[in-house]
Amino acid sequence: MRLKKKRRDMGGIPTASMSDISFCLLVFFLATTKFDIKKGLGMMLPAPSRADDVKVKIKDDNIAKLYIDREGRVAVNEVEVPLADLKPQIKQMVTDNPNLVISLKTDRRSRYANMITVLDRLRSAGAEKISLSTN
Repeated sequence: MRLKKKRRDMGGIPTASMSDISFCLLVFFLATTKFDIKKGLGMMLPAPSRADDVKVKIKDDNIAKLYIDREGRVAVNEVEVPLADLKPQIKQMVTDNPNLVISLKTDRRSRYANMITVLDRLRSAGAEKISLSTN
């Protein structure tokens, strides 16, 4: 009597529910991932004005003009100031005149990082009234 040889079943991975498992993993990772949200600059901006609003005139004594050129050099009232000396100088100016408004102008070809660095120094020096514009 001849016995039939039994075929050996080669083990395998069942793939019938593979799509269900991958979908569940995808939903799990999307639900538990923390997305990094860029917050930008934390500044308090004034309310929008209308054309018929009255414009406020500021005395020249209450305005400090800062200018950043395209190379990143900073000038305070048309006098070049090293970046390291900017904070103490602004702090002294704000202490002497609490109504001081700082007008910060940057050259259009200046790097954005230069303006942010100067703006950070102004804020840390206690300057609260800052006007931003480009040249």
